[in-house]
Amino acid sequence: MEKLFINLKSVHLQLGTFACLLIGASSFAQDLHFSQYSQSPSLVNPALTGATNVLRASVIYKDQWRGVTVPYKTYGASFEMKFKASNWDKAGDNKTKAYKKSVSRLAGGLSFYSDKAGDGNMGTSQVNLSLASFVPINKKNLLSVGLQASVVQRTIDFSKLIFPDQYNGTSYDPNINSGENAAAQNFTFPDFAGGINWSYGYGDKAIASNDAVKANVGVSMYHINQPKQKFLTGSDEKLSRKYIFHGDLMFGVPNTNMALIPNYLLQFQGSAKEIILGMMCKYYFKEDSKYTGFIKRTALGLGAAYRNQDALILSALVESGQYAVGFSYDLNTSKLTKASVGRGGPEIFIRFVTPNPFLYQMSTKKRYNI
Repeated sequence: MEKLFINLKSVHLQLGTFACLLIGASSFAQDLHFSQYSQSPSLVNPALTGATNVLRASVIYKDQWRGVTVPYKTYGASFEMKFKASNWDKAGDNKTKAYKKSVSRLAGGLSFYSDKAGDGNMGTSQVNLSLASFVPINKKNLLSVGLQASVVQRTIDFSKLIFPDQYNGTSYDPNINSGENAAAQNFTFPDFAGGINWSYGYGDKAIASNDAVKANVGVSMYHINQPKQKFLTGSDEKLSRKYIFHGDLMFGVPNTNMALIPNYLLQFQGSAKEIILGMMCKYYFKEDSKYTGFIKRTALGLGAAYRNQDALILSALVESGQYAVGFSYDLNTSKLTKASVGRGGPEIFIRFVTPNPFLYQMSTKKRYNI
């Protein structure tokens, strides 16, 4: 293989050959993923559906490897909500217009993701339908169990790829047979996933005390049915099951305007693995108004994470009331650094939730009719 690459002077020929080798050898062992993985919960654990808000909607986009080859583009959108979440409780006798949401036992979500990669436009598009059930243990602890059913389509354009057998000794000849047994340029399959998550929540004692603690720890399994991959004729490759372990902790630094959020994600799929360890620091500029909710709490978050043997991830987050915008950038640290010069790629998301995620807010029962 090394001699082959020496003879093939075209960079696109090398990339095309490499892409085809991946098809035959690993059958797409790696799934869609985002650096800001907490913003795409349906790709982490179905049990996270509806775990943080009554209603949550978001869009996300990732662009990577633009400095090396044809950029890999991944984008998605998700919507999730608790069922019958309009059953609200008063937060206290002295807070006539402040409410907290009650626990809803069921939540559902719908999400869509699409990915395009490389010269051959190797693509993945999937629609996920998620359902989660919540089991309160006590006032501070909650267990949730989630299931997910997906429809996935995978595509590739073989006409845009260049193969080793099409090298005639001096140059590339597209008229030479590639020698590959291509079965189809696209195929569709069902996919299933499940998971469990433990949540812990302890609220601030007072509006300015900033001593709240929140935590999530979960485990999930994707590709339970191990769907077959059908790009090559006679291939019996199946998509390996993927196991995910994740957790995060948010705790306010008492009597300050700051909160710290350490987090981790461990993914194992066949021989592939991904380990992300990170930390975000949030600074709150102002508090919600105690009674009316008209003044919205605003927060700025700055974070860093390390994806093992791959990238340093720098991120920033701005939250204002029910809205949030986040941005991250991957600084490549793998063996590809010589080609990428450290450039991995940017990622951005926009999120809307209801009710206001901060401590005090007005009831949104009438406003959103939920």
